[in-house]
Amino acid sequence: MRTAIEERPGEAIARVPHWQLPPEIWLIILEFLPPSFFQQDLRRLTLCKRWYSLAFPIFYRNIECTPRVISRLVMRKSESLDKARALLRKSLQCVNIVLDGIPGLCAHNTARYSAFNTSANLGRFCLMLLEFKELKTVRFTARWQNKYWRGDPYQQAYLKIRSLKPYMTVLTQITSLDLNLCGTDVVDDDWKRIHFCPHIQALISRVQTLRLTLRCICQTALWPLDDQPVAVGNLTVNLYLGRVSDVNPKLNSSRVCYPASPAKGWECENPIDQLRLRLKQLVKEMPSPQRAELVHLARSGELHTWNALTKVCTRDDTVKPRRVRLFRGWESQPCFDPNLDDSDMPDTDDGEMLVD
Repeated sequence: MRTAIEERPGEAIARVPHWQLPPEIWLIILEFLPPSFFQQDLRRLTLCKRWYSLAFPIFYRNIECTPRVISRLVMRKSESLDKARALLRKSLQCVNIVLDGIPGLCAHNTARYSAFNTSANLGRFCLMLLEFKELKTVRFTARWQNKYWRGDPYQQAYLKIRSLKPYMTVLTQITSLDLNLCGTDVVDDDWKRIHFCPHIQALISRVQTLRLTLRCICQTALWPLDDQPVAVGNLTVNLYLGRVSDVNPKLNSSRVCYPASPAKGWECENPIDQLRLRLKQLVKEMPSPQRAELVHLARSGELHTWNALTKVCTRDDTVKPRRVRLFRGWESQPCFDPNLDDSDMPDTDDGEMLVD
């Protein structure tokens, strides 16, 4: 018995070249492939001009930009790069800006790395993003490889970003921002660390989706600037910074946040309860979908997500629970202080955290 795909004698099956499939079919196929499909083998783009024009917008809706890529985009001038920029302006919807800190730099590596990882390049790149009218989502990540992290969150070797303006200027058009600065110190022109939380306040009234992952954060970040209306409808404050090892976990964000007044120096606080209560207040002002979450490592060793609207903690089953020496004997304790309620929340007009 012949199978259905066997050819009869004298017959030839009419085959349609795969690059001549209808655009609707290709759109369905391409949507399921990662951006790296073409980036790893650019020859796939050379089959025909029609396929190139169809595939490029699909595959470059979401790109990742490292310091070296950013440097090439803003500094080099060539006909091919000009064409790439033109196509990106039409299709780019999400950009991941990734800056990686490198510990233990020697003189040779420092010069090589700093040539690309500059605030000037970042500033030029973010100004370039203003031309991308379809851009809606920005993920800014200044990370530090976990194996290099020490127990002290205030070690001096973190990557330093001198200017806040570059990645704040892109907020005029985007609706979603993922800000991960756990591997970074934001510094002023004198290279002194600054309190970053007040700079987040403007985001509450500008973007619709906001995710924050910082080594230091206080409730100051969750007050809209100048009593402006709340625009964010989906807010996640991630206090869990991962782990180095079982004996040296990073745990939650530091219990220290730089105050608004430099004269006070570093003040010790436990912000998790204050953040929780502020989120309970903020969620009442948020538009739909009205979702505010606090991600943290519980004393049980589980990763919990607390919902400000339902006031319920849910366990993240994708993260394996582990025993933490710091929490030994406290595993059964609740995540938050049960005696702290909204009446204990400091009510200030400027959003400053009160320090006793």
